[in-house]
Amino acid sequence: MNALKRALRGLTVLIAVLAGSGLLGPARAGSCSAVACVAAGPRLLSVNSTQSPILNALFGGLLGGGGVTLSAADWNAIANADIDLGLFLNALKTQTAVGTTSGALNANVSVLQFVNAAAQAAQTQGNTAAVNALNLLTPAVSGLSGTLKVGDLLKLEGDSAAFLTSKLNVLNLLTGGVQLFNYNNALTTGSSPITLNPVAVTLPGLGATTPTVQVSLQVIEPPVYRCGPAGTSFNTAAIRAKLNVNLGGLNLNVLGLSGATLKLTTLNLYLEVAKASGTMGAVDAITDALSLNAQPGLAQLGLGQISDSVFFNRTNATPFASLAQAIIGTVDLSVTVPGIFPLPDIVVPIVLNVKAKALANGTYPLGTVNAAPPYPQTVTVGSSSAAVGTLVGTLLTSLGTPGNLTLELRDPAPLVPAALLTSTISSALGPVLNTLGVVLQPILEAVLIATVDQVLRLLGVGIGEAVFTVGGVGNVCRVTGRVYHDLQPSGAPDAGEVWDGPATSVNAVSGGSVAASATVPAGAGTFSFSVGEGSYLVPVTTTATATTPAQPAGYVFVSPLSGQAAVTVANNTVSLADLTFGLFFGDRLTGRLFRDDGQGSGTPHDAVQQGTEAALNARTVTVRGSVGSAAQPVRTGTTDASGAYTLFVPGSWTGVTFAANQAGTETLTGLTLNGAPTLAASLTDPALTDFALPAPAGQDRTLNAGLTGRATLSPDRAARGEAPLTVTYTHTFTPGTPGTFTFASTSTFSAELYLDGDCNGTVEASERTPVTGVTVTSSWPRDAQGALKGCALEVKVSAPGSRTPGTVDAALITAASTWQNSAIQDLTSVTDTTTISAGAVLSKTVQNLTASGAAGTVTTALPQDELRYCLTATNPGVDTLTGVILADTLTGAAGFVPGSLTLNGAALTDLTDTDAGEFVVTTGTDGNPVRTVTVRLPDLTGLGSSSVCFDVQVP
Repeated sequence: MNALKRALRGLTVLIAVLAGSGLLGPARAGSCSAVACVAAGPRLLSVNSTQSPILNALFGGLLGGGGVTLSAADWNAIANADIDLGLFLNALKTQTAVGTTSGALNANVSVLQFVNAAAQAAQTQGNTAAVNALNLLTPAVSGLSGTLKVGDLLKLEGDSAAFLTSKLNVLNLLTGGVQLFNYNNALTTGSSPITLNPVAVTLPGLGATTPTVQVSLQVIEPPVYRCGPAGTSFNTAAIRAKLNVNLGGLNLNVLGLSGATLKLTTLNLYLEVAKASGTMGAVDAITDALSLNAQPGLAQLGLGQISDSVFFNRTNATPFASLAQAIIGTVDLSVTVPGIFPLPDIVVPIVLNVKAKALANGTYPLGTVNAAPPYPQTVTVGSSSAAVGTLVGTLLTSLGTPGNLTLELRDPAPLVPAALLTSTISSALGPVLNTLGVVLQPILEAVLIATVDQVLRLLGVGIGEAVFTVGGVGNVCRVTGRVYHDLQPSGAPDAGEVWDGPATSVNAVSGGSVAASATVPAGAGTFSFSVGEGSYLVPVTTTATATTPAQPAGYVFVSPLSGQAAVTVANNTVSLADLTFGLFFGDRLTGRLFRDDGQGSGTPHDAVQQGTEAALNARTVTVRGSVGSAAQPVRTGTTDASGAYTLFVPGSWTGVTFAANQAGTETLTGLTLNGAPTLAASLTDPALTDFALPAPAGQDRTLNAGLTGRATLSPDRAARGEAPLTVTYTHTFTPGTPGTFTFASTSTFSAELYLDGDCNGTVEASERTPVTGVTVTSSWPRDAQGALKGCALEVKVSAPGSRTPGTVDAALITAASTWQNSAIQDLTSVTDTTTISAGAVLSKTVQNLTASGAAGTVTTALPQDELRYCLTATNPGVDTLTGVILADTLTGAAGFVPGSLTLNGAALTDLTDTDAGEFVVTTGTDGNPVRTVTVRLPDLTGLGSSSVCFDVQVP
């Protein structure tokens, strides 16, 4: 059931078209309503061998030419085929060379084109049996000159492509099309009447008879296949039928008239059944239930004679006004003429023509029927079997109206006096009328029931009966929204933003086909269309048949960026939110800024982000342009955590350039525009710093920028001291980017460079091998931000003792590099300034601590006295002295007092460790101990001094 329901639910999409055309009345924006689809006529599940000749005759007759010779198997193939209506209309466009669906609906098409389109749709869906059967109709329809409009049958004005996935039964489609063709072209089946299958009639007490019945039809109002919500009206066709009933000279005894026989020959019956109309009652999309309120059409039945030119003239609304008597049979009886004595009575046989006309009208009440899944489902309002008997009874009552039934002498009877003849005929009229009432009631009932069963019901028409097929029940929602020109763009409609661009389309796409479409002209930008249950993508595009987003020339999508939204309609959906589509006139420029240094196995300096090359966050990007003589406009953006940015370039700008903000120690490696890289030709390549962009043309352009660091050395260093002098200057070397680096020094002294190879901030003993350069790759240590890390670079300068005070050595320390994978070269430098200055002035005092004597240049002492020696180094100049080392060797017998060593009053350890001083005992060349106090003084500013003190004990 679910599969059938899904297949048929597509038929409810027809309502989307009707809603879009206004046929369903006003609807709230985004509102939903339950709908159903109702077509005239039954859905035949099978066609047997007795029905196929009737269908052949019916189709051939309505088409005005006959010649339809399909077998029961062929009709079954057609009856069991459901085709995609969208495919049918696409095929119809091909048949008529019409470019749009609405054009195909309104095109005048031949029946051959109509049938070929159905066959083409069936072929596309792989239904070979239906294709073969439809092709068998070609000989019968190829010569027809009349036309029809599919839109008059399906009423699909409005959203031209909203029904591409809906389904129609091929037999229902053909039946409706044939009726429409018959109506349009004033045809009847008179030249090719339909001969009914034998109709056996049992006459109570009189035996049985099998009259031959031929039916000629004309459609006086075509059917309409209609979809809609509760309250939608629908109708069947209105039909005129002439029935020629050949009773084959049925002989009957006239009841109540001894010796008289009634011979019935041919009856002409005229039947007009007005359209059955109704409305949809309650429609429940959740349960798929539907109620229909319908009233069978007025039936008029005439017996007698009406000229075909009158009866089958659609412009004549009252053909029964021309109903005249017709001879329906004869009465044979004898008249006894009294003899004139002595002559005997004479019995004279006479034959009377039975002339009759009668008229009956049948009106039928409104009925209610309910439908529920599975669909399609045939529903019937009223019953012909019940209504026919009443209608025939009314007809026979009308026959008794004076003047409607008359008996006329067929042949002259000169032997019968006129008065006697008149009396005889008058006395026979009542018995003949009674006999006709008995005989014609079952005959006419059987004939009319057969006509309904075998012919009319195929068209949805009956006497006191209406037959409809409910194709399905579903939910339809109106999709509303607006398209606007987003001027900033801000991603949301602002006051005054309307659609001032070219006409565009908003389509609903399901299963790769357009289910509904709305054209959006310049103006408010609003749109609406309706769709049935299902899931849809709704793109803004440039044609009503496009299934993917396409912006108008000169525009780009802003909100949503994809240019499309998703819409889902379920059976319980009540409303849909408005859709908004913002478009910007100009280009959208998107891209990423990244550190182009080859991190993670990438290739450096190629302007392509590879490996794990790091994104550059919070960087400013800028576009500039010109608009006439106005000041140069500027738009800026900022990269996000992924390095991505978006800028919009107005379509009115000319001379547009792009700039990526570089940090002070960065430079561009290149820019890649839409996959085409432009690599840097120099460190400050002007072609990159102000990169020329194409003129805005409504394009999405991608511009990625690779940046990398420049090499740096810092800071400058300076020192002075007394020759001979050795000074170590510590710098930070940051390579910035992979490449080959060469170090050099212009010092006039001796200079050696040492590199902190592991970048731990210290040049360790194992790293104290002089270097002249280094090759930096992407595996170089990195800082927390992913940039190549700065490492220590020490420069050891040694000035010989021959250098006189005042000598200045301003050495330039350079790091020259060539980028990896590039010819670009970079250079960075620092200056180390070494000044030879006069040495510090040294003074020395001694104090007897035991005797509490004053400090002086000399003192007296006794054994075991402790003496304190203080050495003071004074800078006699104004320049700072660096690297001053004070050393004093103890002589004589006095012993060093452990723990007494101080620098500027602060205690120092005796050991050789991390502080500034130590007391060391070594062995001299003569084998005697050498006792030395050594202290490294802090820098001595101009006229500044530092003091070192230690104690000794006299033995």
